[in-house]
Amino acid sequence: MIIKTRREKFGGVVYFEKPGFVGYVNNKMADAIGIKKNENAHYVDGIMSSPLDAHFAVTTRCNMYCKGCYNTVKSDCNADIDLNKAKRIIDNLARLSVLSVSFGGGEPTLYPHIIELAKYTRSKNILPNMTTNGLTMTEDFAKQCRVFGNVHFSVHKPADVEIAFKVAKIYKKYTGKRAGLNLLITTETYPLFDEIVKRAGKSGFNKILFLRYKKTSKNAAIDDLDMDDKMPEVFEKIKELSKKSRLMFLFDCSSMQELAHSRLISEKLLKKVDANGCMGGNMYIAIDVNGNYKPCSFWGETIADAEYLDFDNWMNNEKLIAFRNFRSSKHCNNCEYTEICNGGCRLNYLSCKK
Repeated sequence: MIIKTRREKFGGVVYFEKPGFVGYVNNKMADAIGIKKNENAHYVDGIMSSPLDAHFAVTTRCNMYCKGCYNTVKSDCNADIDLNKAKRIIDNLARLSVLSVSFGGGEPTLYPHIIELAKYTRSKNILPNMTTNGLTMTEDFAKQCRVFGNVHFSVHKPADVEIAFKVAKIYKKYTGKRAGLNLLITTETYPLFDEIVKRAGKSGFNKILFLRYKKTSKNAAIDDLDMDDKMPEVFEKIKELSKKSRLMFLFDCSSMQELAHSRLISEKLLKKVDANGCMGGNMYIAIDVNGNYKPCSFWGETIADAEYLDFDNWMNNEKLIAFRNFRSSKHCNNCEYTEICNGGCRLNYLSCKK
């Protein structure tokens, strides 16, 4: 079981694999429990000394090619990251005191070394997690997935629902763990929310992460899936469903802006449950199949090789600074939700100007 601590300007971070827990303590408590400063790290107000989590795309291969996918289309060339390169990146993330790595793709289970890489990640005291469409989740593969801390199954379209329910049961049977469900909010999945929530708990899930549909250069031509004009209605629906379910309901970072605007959930409650808007380039970092890092998985432009990311690059890179400091509106600074929303989704406002 992975238990980690690390020092920050405000105090420190305490991280447990089981039960899953990330806690923040002040300097007095950090001193009391012996969390020492890393002499190589920079401690600055409002910015983590290094990423807490890295989203690592290990392959572009996929066995679905869903309509509207932000990352992979059939015309892409299949590519896998070199295993030795991936391990060197994991070594570097360990030096940076990263807490967890979330493997994705493409479809990460098509990466031939995914289990070996996950084991290597765990050996470096970093928790390996994974998001998958579930198509390869056989009984034998499920047993190997015990190495992961958390596995999430994705539902991007109606046809994915039955697959997710089936493989979540297999995963639970052979690992003893409940999976998470990543539910993409689209015009196709929204009519199924009642059914999905009703059945999810019985199918082995313990939480649902609701994902706002986002556009990149890969899916820019798809115009009939996003629900942006109906997000207040979506949030009302989710709120009602939460009253009927024991599952944990979570929202992705790009939803925080809409939640703030709707004021459906109080700023105090969102802060209490540690809900966050965009924390790309602050708490999180993304790594592509070539090993290059960027502030967000959806962001098109990479910055440099993740193998050589260090504390100075993390704190002082101009592109990361610009990403962190972005605010979608001049009204952001006067909004009570600013600390939660953190300026809005950069993808919606900045990518269209590139």
